[in-house]
Amino acid sequence: MALGIGGGAQLGIALEAVAGTYLAPTKFVPFNSESLQLQQTTVWRRPIRRTVGIVGAVAGDYHPEGDVEVEAVEDVVAYFMQVSRMTIVKSGSTPNFVYTGSPSAGAVPAKTMSITIERVTGQVFGYTGMVVGSFGFSISDGLLMYKATMIGRDEASQSAPTPTWPTSTPYGAGTYSIEIPTSSAVTDTDTFEFQVEDNAEAQFRLKSTGRAADFVKYGERAVTLTVERDFLTRADYDAFKALTAQSVTLTASKGVNNSISIVMPVATKDTYEVTVPGQGDLVRARVAYNGVINGSGNDYQLIVKTQEDIT
Repeated sequence: MALGIGGGAQLGIALEAVAGTYLAPTKFVPFNSESLQLQQTTVWRRPIRRTVGIVGAVAGDYHPEGDVEVEAVEDVVAYFMQVSRMTIVKSGSTPNFVYTGSPSAGAVPAKTMSITIERVTGQVFGYTGMVVGSFGFSISDGLLMYKATMIGRDEASQSAPTPTWPTSTPYGAGTYSIEIPTSSAVTDTDTFEFQVEDNAEAQFRLKSTGRAADFVKYGERAVTLTVERDFLTRADYDAFKALTAQSVTLTASKGVNNSISIVMPVATKDTYEVTVPGQGDLVRARVAYNGVINGSGNDYQLIVKTQEDIT
């Protein structure tokens, strides 16, 4: 019996010129985990007849779906922004670019991505029409992490590419700035989780050209942020009781031209928990925010500064 060994695994991405049409990788991405799988709705037939077993199977619709988790480096996050439910404004010039992503109300994605994964040497999976259905940033052992739930149209075997790995370094201790509210830096926060859920769903139509999804549509959006802080005074707690909104900015920076900033222009506290784990311990506050749209219709913004030129 032969076993597939994934030690040589690689993941590559490419922005598709034609939605749903496979494109070989133009960017290779070191990743921590991935769970992309083909979701297939097989119909197991069990009509009433003189048998208690399954009579047969009828092929149903299918689409690829799963999570990709990577270290949140600016030149990788900028690619996933392109296939998220946001409008991207590119500014700056070579070699320093700024990608400002603002949430879109669009029902379908503006761009799609091909994802190539070689899990076992020579066994390549090519996922097409992939978009970001939800994404989030978090801290893991001091590292800034990015996790995207991807959903797409089709999958097929492809040729094995030769990777060229990026050299950008991740964000770790000493690179973070937390502003609650924006422009008021705080140093009493040690964890945060930021999440955007766009409720993406694969869509299927009756056709004679295969079983893959026809497109992906988006639903209602929810933007949430959870932070853990030292509890110092009741002022922030009283603001929670009064439903006082504030702007929150989280920035990871390695310099003026290499950074990722998450902005919630109108953040309203949803829950506020004050805990005392034990006698003599720190009093901690776990605060959860919901993002509310501002006058421009933005419940968040994502600003990435990088040397990556994405067209």
